[in-house]
Amino acid sequence: MKPHLIKKFLKDKKIDFYLITNNDLHLNESPNLDLKDIYKLFKFDCTRGYVLFFTNKFVFFTDSRYILAAKKFFKNNCEIYNLSEISVVDYLIMQNKKLSGVLDSKVISVKEFREVNAKLEKNEIIIHPQIKNFFKKKYYPNFNISYPFSMPKYLIPRKFNDNLKKIKKNLKTDGILIWNNAHVAYLLNLRSFELWNSSKPFAGLFVPKKNIKPILISNNLNLNKISKISSSFNILQEEKFITFLKLSKLKNVETSYEFLNLNLYIRLSKFLNLFDTKINISRYLGVKTSKEIKNIEACHIDDGLAVLKFIIDLKQKNINPKNEYEVSEHLYNKRKEGINFFRNSFDYISAFDSNAAIIHYKPHPKKSLSFKNRNILLIDSGAQYLGGTTDVTRVMKVGKKNFSKIKYSYTYLLKSLIKIENKLFPRNTRSSKIDLYIRNYLSKFQIYYSHGTGHGVGNFGDVHEKYPIISSRSEDILTNNNLFSIEPGYYVEGQFGLRLENLYVTKTSNRFLKLKNITLVPYDLDLVDLRLITNFERKFIKKYHQKIYKSLQSRLSNEYRKYFIKNLINKI
Repeated sequence: MKPHLIKKFLKDKKIDFYLITNNDLHLNESPNLDLKDIYKLFKFDCTRGYVLFFTNKFVFFTDSRYILAAKKFFKNNCEIYNLSEISVVDYLIMQNKKLSGVLDSKVISVKEFREVNAKLEKNEIIIHPQIKNFFKKKYYPNFNISYPFSMPKYLIPRKFNDNLKKIKKNLKTDGILIWNNAHVAYLLNLRSFELWNSSKPFAGLFVPKKNIKPILISNNLNLNKISKISSSFNILQEEKFITFLKLSKLKNVETSYEFLNLNLYIRLSKFLNLFDTKINISRYLGVKTSKEIKNIEACHIDDGLAVLKFIIDLKQKNINPKNEYEVSEHLYNKRKEGINFFRNSFDYISAFDSNAAIIHYKPHPKKSLSFKNRNILLIDSGAQYLGGTTDVTRVMKVGKKNFSKIKYSYTYLLKSLIKIENKLFPRNTRSSKIDLYIRNYLSKFQIYYSHGTGHGVGNFGDVHEKYPIISSRSEDILTNNNLFSIEPGYYVEGQFGLRLENLYVTKTSNRFLKLKNITLVPYDLDLVDLRLITNFERKFIKKYHQKIYKSLQSRLSNEYRKYFIKNLINKI
């Protein structure tokens, strides 16, 4: 796919625009780069983005996390819009004329297409879903590197047979088509590695109501090597699965319109009645079992050890990275020392000073900022362990300059986390209340951030799970044993960026809900303005650091222990 070919196609077919998304067949949030159309076109990487291609220009849309990065990357080559301010639909309607366009139906969900199309039709704008794309495109990852396996029994939260029984019990039709591959991974206790930074197989799942074998829908032949899969499931490639459904006597099937791609929906709808399911698998995943919580907390000990050693080594100048990219590589290498470490859970955000204001900055091996004469480092990182997934952000002082504005903002970000950890919320609190609580507190000190406050986190799965989402628009209700991040930040373009992120588990008792911090990584006391914190907050930070030390001291050398006691306990 190349820009000049898109323009030629539009001219030849007399079509006004081509809408490009950044999804893969399973609508994953962050597919492999060779499956991302926006990256393949422009070499710009983002989690969420859209491009409107016209014959004379293109327009880029993304969320606030990538706006600054997009402006630096594209410069003046295109129009750039924040999706929270102007959506693709808004832009098209603003043109005030009849338009017709196309999109690849394989990389947009049924739900999103219906919402977009409903608004456009009212304004006489037509968007045609292409069943066969006019470009040669790669839709599947390299399955030769997948190495799928079944989770060890001592780590599985729920037996896969029990999961399927629960699904069947709630079926209102002849069966359910589950297309979200994170759901498939969890329900079947199945992990695979064909997607970068992920642990889920590139596969769908069909669970019939009747007592016949469920069908795993995948082009990955390596899945046959797993005994429980080969014995308990039929494995069919997508085309053969469609043929199976055509020849079957099944009439009514449910699926999630949020997660099913439009192409598959259109093809199946020709001979099936497809209904939007009421079974909320995202919420099922989002309520962790006690076994999951135990394993996830254990993996945070491994992760905390790696990150702590990295922080001390950087502070003590035991390592000498040349630039932002080498900083992230040093942390990656520390994590690799852990026996349960599998891979990163996302590409690390390692940013000095002004680059830290680019919320999802990604350091390049050859183009990232050098370490020389830098003042602060923001590093947002995470890992996939056999027992769980981690995600943590810390800011470190790495230079000699002492900026009062940075210390002021950092201190209040830290105070907001202390405040949330000591707050008792009513049971069944909406996650939007958590978001609002932190924002209202920080706004008193002129600290604002444009991204969400947090996201659900998987169990050796997606680092961004769909439930619960901690944002002002979320309607998710928090219950016992939800796992999610809290990550307030403050960003000043061209100067600095700050963000602190911990993972929390909800704990309910009586009529209340409390957040338990399971991250085991200390804060940088060099960035805390001690004049702004109360005696209670001082004791709270010290107690948190003592908890970290107690959890890790048996695995620390004397050098690390001495540094920790002197600089992270006695200093506060």
